[in-house]
Amino acid sequence: MTVHRAAAGTVAALGAATFLAWRTTQEMSILGNHDRLLVEILLWWVAWAVAIALLRRVPARRVLLLVVLGAIALRLAAITAVVPLSDDLYRYAWDGRVQASGTDPYRYPPTAPELAELRDDWLFPDDAECERRDKEPGCTIINRPSVRTIYPPVAQAWFVTGHALGASQLEDLGWQLFALLADIATMLLLWRLLLRFERDPRWVAVYAWSPVAVLEAVQNGHVDGLATLFVLAAVGLAGRRPGWSGAALGAATMVKLYPALLLPVLLGRRPVRVLTAFLAVCVVSYVPHVLAVGWDVLGYLPGYLQEEDYDSGDRFLLLRPLGLSGSPGTVVAALLGLTVAVLVLRRVRRSPEDVSREALLLLGSALLVATPVQPWYGLPLAALAALAVRPVWLAIPLAAYPTFFAVVPAGPSEGAARLGSACFAAALVAIVVVERRRAGQLALPGPGGRAG
Repeated sequence: MTVHRAAAGTVAALGAATFLAWRTTQEMSILGNHDRLLVEILLWWVAWAVAIALLRRVPARRVLLLVVLGAIALRLAAITAVVPLSDDLYRYAWDGRVQASGTDPYRYPPTAPELAELRDDWLFPDDAECERRDKEPGCTIINRPSVRTIYPPVAQAWFVTGHALGASQLEDLGWQLFALLADIATMLLLWRLLLRFERDPRWVAVYAWSPVAVLEAVQNGHVDGLATLFVLAAVGLAGRRPGWSGAALGAATMVKLYPALLLPVLLGRRPVRVLTAFLAVCVVSYVPHVLAVGWDVLGYLPGYLQEEDYDSGDRFLLLRPLGLSGSPGTVVAALLGLTVAVLVLRRVRRSPEDVSREALLLLGSALLVATPVQPWYGLPLAALAALAVRPVWLAIPLAAYPTFFAVVPAGPSEGAARLGSACFAAALVAIVVVERRRAGQLALPGPGGRAG
């Protein structure tokens, strides 16, 4: 294929992806035309894969403009007046409003009478709007309104910042634009890190053009986008500035807890400094809230783990077909995670300055073991896959979408679990096949007759 055809094909694939991004804003809700919405998202993934495959043939002088224009077009097409896939940003807006009123966000649930004066027509619509939404009078669009917030302190700081900047004045759109700030910062940092690691910066497109980045970090405004920024910072600082690397991972963990899984990757040759900085950020973040509300800082976390069946051991979708659930499933999942962590730690000690591939392996393995159906958990993974130039790992957030669409409208079921097992198994097979093929190519003898 000539470079001109490759460039034209990339533009055509991006055009298709942009159209599909816009289409997701027309379906209104996952609870409505969810089958059509899922098909559009899956077709977008196909367009993304084609664009990434052709991008390698585009001349370097055209790459920067193409990557930037593609990222802008996809985000402009996906921003919408009402988010279609998730209601999490309504909790963000509420937590920010509660903090701005001088109340600790962990003290009361949204329906508490003590917070009645903070309610408005957006988050607590009138009876007519509740009826239109098929809800009882006095409803709210905030999810799990009868329980305390689950989000850690740095996420709470992000929410109150968004409130102070007026994000709620534009409702859904305002919080999408606020989330876009973290998304832009992530892409800029990713570009810089690719250059520092002497990799082709065009691969920022792996993240920037992906459906998971556009849908979850921007359209649905998930705070995981902020966690992704801190994860990239932690990986970029590893080896060079261990204290700051540990602090950045601590900040990521205080946005969403699961980035803590990457701690073994960062330990390197100065584990004490990394661990001290990590723990310092976590402790300092929580202390004011613990002093204010005590153990209520845990919020809905125990209930969430129970809701997702992690406490019972029935949530590990790749282990269920093997007959491993309940306590045996939990034990096997823990052993798998520990084994990968040990292997990664040994690899990191040989080259602590560039841990991007080890971070990708560890987080990707953790997601394959835990198999969360929420696609936005794959946002840090998508950024790490771009940094390590391993786009196949985005098969994991891709696998989450069909399962998510099976669970949300109808609730958890055995059929949804089987679908999830099949999707994540396909992702695992794709990753293994591509990585083995890559390893074989790297091991082939070069012109001089020795393996490279």
